[in-house]
Amino acid sequence: MTANSSLVSGEIDSFYSLVQGLPEDGFCSGTTCFIASGGQSRGAANRGSRKIYCLGKCYAAPADVIHEGEFRIGIHASESVVISKIQGGPVKNLEAYLESGGFNGFRSAVKLGRKKIVDYLEESGLRGRGGAGFPTGRKWRSVQQQNSSEKYVVMNGDEGDPGSYIDRVLMEYNPYLLIEAMEIAGYAVGSGAGFAYIRTEYPHSIERFARAIEEMKAANLLGENVEESKFSFNITLKRGLGSYVCGEETALMRSIEGKRPEVSVRPPYPTERGLFGKPTLINNVETFASVPWIMQNGPQRYASMGYAKSRGTKLISLNSVFRTPGLYEVEFGTPIRYIVENLGGGLKKGSVKGLMLGGPLSGILTPEKLDIPLDYESLRQNGTSLGHGGIIAFGDDVGIPELMEHVASFASDESCGKCTPCRSGSRYLRNFFHDMNTGQSPKPESPDFFRRTVKSLRDASLCGLGTGLAEFADSAIKGYPEEVVKWFR
Repeated sequence: MTANSSLVSGEIDSFYSLVQGLPEDGFCSGTTCFIASGGQSRGAANRGSRKIYCLGKCYAAPADVIHEGEFRIGIHASESVVISKIQGGPVKNLEAYLESGGFNGFRSAVKLGRKKIVDYLEESGLRGRGGAGFPTGRKWRSVQQQNSSEKYVVMNGDEGDPGSYIDRVLMEYNPYLLIEAMEIAGYAVGSGAGFAYIRTEYPHSIERFARAIEEMKAANLLGENVEESKFSFNITLKRGLGSYVCGEETALMRSIEGKRPEVSVRPPYPTERGLFGKPTLINNVETFASVPWIMQNGPQRYASMGYAKSRGTKLISLNSVFRTPGLYEVEFGTPIRYIVENLGGGLKKGSVKGLMLGGPLSGILTPEKLDIPLDYESLRQNGTSLGHGGIIAFGDDVGIPELMEHVASFASDESCGKCTPCRSGSRYLRNFFHDMNTGQSPKPESPDFFRRTVKSLRDASLCGLGTGLAEFADSAIKGYPEEVVKWFR
């Protein structure tokens, strides 16, 4: 290795927090663990100074690397699209998956043909489950129409939103379903190569996925000439190294390419010029998990479930302060209050002070808004967003100024630094709330500068980290003015 390449490697490695893997004695400093600790910061992991912000064990918060905990898996929809095979626990092996009807979605897709596959997705109304809610069929169609002999399919398994463990459970409990879905995608868009990018905080998911790849290769369900279909598809498993921003698609692609994973300006979009400069289809885990069911059961049956522009079912995860934390499949349109009170059973202690949907980087839903339906547009109209589907509840034992400092610290720690609004704005908000919490007097210019900083984050950030921080800060100030009033006179 030359001196220059060593410097480049060091610069890239320094971006990540877990290049050496998870410390065995590490613990989670994510939002659900902060809340479960009564609004107290848990500091950094024992090895080194950087924090681990989510281990995907939000049902057992405060969590650590070693202990797993228990959670419920429940179906509360007219039909289960995603979790019917794992309600009783993980799929044990490939044989069990096939016995339960696995891989029939791929076989149905091959019979349909490439164009019809995408037609089905468009007719179903399936939208991306990674947060943006972009129509899945439209994305697949865009990649399908690109004139390129080389294309890629990428599964985004870097679910970094503290509070969500949906993707972790799917990857760990049923990796065969996701591999099948990636193959359907490859067949539809004309790609023979896929990448499964899984965050290092999910070691069991990585292990199970790697084993499933080998099992399916050995059974001629992955690799060359799959089931004599003249279609070949291979998957490379890529382990993340500890970075929230790698959940953003352009940063994720740069990470796979071995570059510093900063967010890139769009356009061009990945569907046109993505991984290694080639057309690339990127979907998150839950999005892929819905595809085989649609291929096998048809788009109308899927679209018959849901609400307004949000069709089908959605997985939601509830954090440990609920009486019955767990992973639940519900139909879009289910009232938030039903989820909180009937599925979650309310809080173990006290009443709900607020809900954070889609992780900490979105607006807080205050108690008077719990009767709205679970769907993309209704949540957006009420100042929050769905994100991955993690629902973080907190009670009266968590103060808003302390929560705001925690979230701003998380954003500051995880900012890639590419754009000034996020790099500087997140640091300013962290310091602002730290001053508030340590009893310092506000400066005369503080309220106005705070508002300008939040506006800059909202209007000029390159990705959802900055815009989400702005959304959170806005909602916290508006929803709980009595807790911060002296700083905003």
